[in-house]
Order: sequence, then structure tokens, then C-alpha cells
Amino acid sequence: MFNLSCTFIPDCPLASSFPRRRESSNKTRCEADRGRVARSAGTQQRTPCGCKTAMPSRFAGSFSINWIPACAGMTGFSSNGQSRFVFVVLAGLIATSNALAADQAKPDTPIKPQDFAYAVPLQFKGQDALYQATLPLSVYQNTVRNDLGDLRVFNAQGEVVPHMLQQAERSSISQPELVKLVYFQLQGPVNSGLDQLSVRIKRNTSGTLIDIGSNAKPSGLSKLSGYLIDASSSKQTIQALELDWAAGRDSFVGTLHLESSDDLKHWRTVVSSAPLASLQFGGHSLLQKRVEFPALLAKYMRLSWPQAQAPLALTGISAELAGARIDAPLTWHTILGSAVAERTGEYQFDVGAHLPAQRVRIALPQMNTLVQAALFSRARTDDTWHPATNTVLYKLHHSGQDLNNPEIAVTGSHRYWLLRVEQKNGGLGSGMPEMQLGWQPHQLQFVTRGSAPFQLAYGSREVKPAEFQIQNIFSVAEPHKSPLKIQPAQTGVQIELGGEARMKPAPLSHPWKKWILWTVLGGSVLLLGWMAYRLVQQMEKHDSSKPV
Repeated sequence: MFNLSCTFIPDCPLASSFPRRRESSNKTRCEADRGRVARSAGTQQRTPCGCKTAMPSRFAGSFSINWIPACAGMTGFSSNGQSRFVFVVLAGLIATSNALAADQAKPDTPIKPQDFAYAVPLQFKGQDALYQATLPLSVYQNTVRNDLGDLRVFNAQGEVVPHMLQQAERSSISQPELVKLVYFQLQGPVNSGLDQLSVRIKRNTSGTLIDIGSNAKPSGLSKLSGYLIDASSSKQTIQALELDWAAGRDSFVGTLHLESSDDLKHWRTVVSSAPLASLQFGGHSLLQKRVEFPALLAKYMRLSWPQAQAPLALTGISAELAGARIDAPLTWHTILGSAVAERTGEYQFDVGAHLPAQRVRIALPQMNTLVQAALFSRARTDDTWHPATNTVLYKLHHSGQDLNNPEIAVTGSHRYWLLRVEQKNGGLGSGMPEMQLGWQPHQLQFVTRGSAPFQLAYGSREVKPAEFQIQNIFSVAEPHKSPLKIQPAQTGVQIELGGEARMKPAPLSHPWKKWILWTVLGGSVLLLGWMAYRLVQQMEKHDSSKPV
């Protein structure tokens, strides 16, 4: 908002900007304000009508409207009627500019559901404060902004309620799991170590141990020297072993030696001296039966202890499997390509929405095709292409099996994609390639303020992104209480609100109010400048007419 103010002295015709002819008969004299004499800044000079006013000693063309003398005789301006006319004109210009500026600063009107193109109902059970729903494909297809900023959640009263979009984790780690393992005792002479044992091992075709025997001659003096563990059935890495022994065993403390192998011939040390203990004293007990180590994937393990240590009679061995990475399931959207005009070997794909893509599959049209290709993407048709990957695409039939190129990892939410195939080996032949886009929908989290039903409205060229965020509510509701749990919600069938017209650009309008505002302000400045110029001109004329 611009504010323009001026100080006028109605009793003096100086405020007028219209020249008049000097009347010799009726000379007008006026009193100048004696308090405005700047004793230190300049000298007093007398105007043509006899009034004294303060003039700077170095005028040099500078001018301030605040010290214009209330005198018309010096300027040769018109009478009081004309000065009042200038006063009215300036006051009108100032009032018009202030009114237009105030109109420009009016607050925005509240957003209504009809300001959006479409909506989907939000359906849920219960009366909790927080709910979460998965965005359907129709939301991505009918939003204008790439960041999904043109959507709102409304209650039954048509009021906007707080919401937040959350991108789900692409992968997670599963909880560790205990699995029972098959193990065999290793018997040997009393004074022999584990490496001196001669054993006979039987395995089936999958590598699983089915029997272990000793090749040594029978002897009455033998002892338990260790255990051979079969972990070939586990497809996940193992990060710990848990040992069990019979209850009531006497207290003991010892160490264990753990090795791993994939062929039962070459062994690698995993843990050299893992502590093991079972102590009871004074009603207290200390039990250490867990052997931890860096996660590994091995078919076989061998467990032993020092020769001087008493044998350990186990009743069970369990493996703790390390948490596996679990990729979140993706939603797949299929798009048929089309050839680019006058560009051989180029195929374009219009996804029809700004989907948060994570994977891309390219299906070639003909069997036994092998080509080098590059993949590009862009958000709008007038943007430049951004390279996504350069890879080999194939579709082969070999030994009764179909072999297809793997998925391509991508990022971003571009709508348009381009596949450029090299033509050195004949390209793709006839037919069009097909692209499948794997994406993970956003999670809509919203607060159920007001009454149901609630709806998610989307698709607007005019609506700006929401400024409210609720991500901190879930963890800081109250420090001494558990985090708030978000209840599930579902989306219904799409309904039409304002229709496609809400998504189209608004017709180009001329900002006539802004033009008028600036015209008024510019005219006011020019008028005041002209008045200052006339004043300076009259003052110089008066100074030159004075006798030296």
C-alpha cells in the first residue's frame, strides 16, 4: 500500500499551479511564518510582496515542499480559487491511490470445494482424531501441480481441515527370527583335537547332512569334542547362535570356538573365544548361552572348545537370522509407446500423471530382440530431456525359457518419457514398446475436525499449496504418553465438483487497477515537481531583478 501526503496552506495562492498576470493596482501581501527562519542554515530574503522567508545559502536546485513560503506574490500564481482547485485535484488523486491500494490488499476469499475439479470421499470408522488414506491414481491424473499442492480436505461444513502428504518407506528391515538347526556330535579320542578327528559325512543332493560317522578304530576312551551344525537350509544371513543344555547342570564357565564352511573342507574362524557361563549363587543366576558374530551366510558351522575344558552336552542349537530387507510393494501403471515423428528409433510415453516413479519395465514388441537403448524423462513438454539410464534391452527365448531385461531403478515424478534405441543392429523391428511404471502412492494424513462426511478435493489452477503441516503431532502429543496411532481410511469413487474448467488456465486479464494506481501516483509526483520547478524559476527571476 502506498500513502502520499502533502501539506497545503489554503490562505496562500502558492498552492496553485496556474500562472496569473500581475495586477499592479491591488498588491497582495501575506505574512510568512517567522518560526521557519533557519538562522544557521541560510539567510533571510524578502519576497516580492515583502514577506521574509528562510532560504538556504546554497540552493543549487534542491527543493523541499515542507518550507515553501505561504506567498503568492513571489510565484506569480493565481488567486485563492485556483489554489483551491489544485488542492482538490491533489486530494482526489491521493484518495484514489489509497483506495486502489487498499483494494489490492484485500484478503483472499476462503477456499470452497467448488474451486476444485474433482473429489473422492474419505471413508473411515470410529471417531479418532487422525486418519490415513492412500492416494488413488485419479488424484495424480487430475492435479495441476507436480508437488500435489492443489488438493485440500473438507469436512461436511465445507471447511478446510489440516492434512499432510507422507511418502511411505521404500523398504524396511524385518525383525530377527530364531530358527532351530540340525547338529551332530563329533566324538574322538580323549587326547585328540577337533582337527585330528576322522569323520565320515553323508549328504543328500541338496547338500543337507544326513549322517556323520567316525572312521577311527573303536576305542573305549573317547569323548565329545564338538558339534557340526547344518545351516544349509537357511537362505538368510545368521548373526548369532543360541545354545540350550539340560536344566540342573552344575555351574560352569568356559569359551567356545566357532568356524564356518561351505564345502566341509575349508574352514574359516568366526569367533575364537566366545564366553559361555551358567552360574547360580545366593538365589541369583548368570546365564550366557548366546554367541554373537557379524552376520554371515554359510552352509555349515563347527563348534568346539579347548581340550582342557569339560565337554558341553547341548540339547538344542538355534540360529538368529538377521533382519531381511523387505521392499515395499509397488503399483504398476502401463503405457503404450508411440513413435516420434521423423526421429527413427525414438519412442515417447505419456504417463498422464506425475507419479513418484521408482522402477521402470520396458517390454519389447518382438521375441529374440537385443538392443542398446537410452531412457530420458521430463516434467513438461517444453522442458529439455533428462537422462535416466543407458542400458541393454532384450527379449530372448532360450532353452524353453523367456528372458527379459531387468527393471530399471529411477527417481522423480516426470510425466513424459523417451526411449532412444540404437539402429546399428536393426532396432526393435515392427511394433511399439510398452513401458510399465512402478510407483508408490503417497499417504494422506488428515485431522477430522468438524463433522463427517469428509472429502479430498483436487485439481485447481488457482489454489496455492497448503501452508499447514501436522508431522510433529504424532511424536510430541505428550512426552509421557505413547505416540498417537493413525487409523486407516479408504477413498471412494471420484465425483465431479467444478469440472475440467478448474484445471485450465484462467483467461488473461489486464491489471487495470494496478495501472491506475501507478498512473495516479506518477501524476501526483509530476504535479508536485512542476510546482517546485515553477517556484525555483520565480525565485531565480526575483534574485536577478534585484539591484546589485
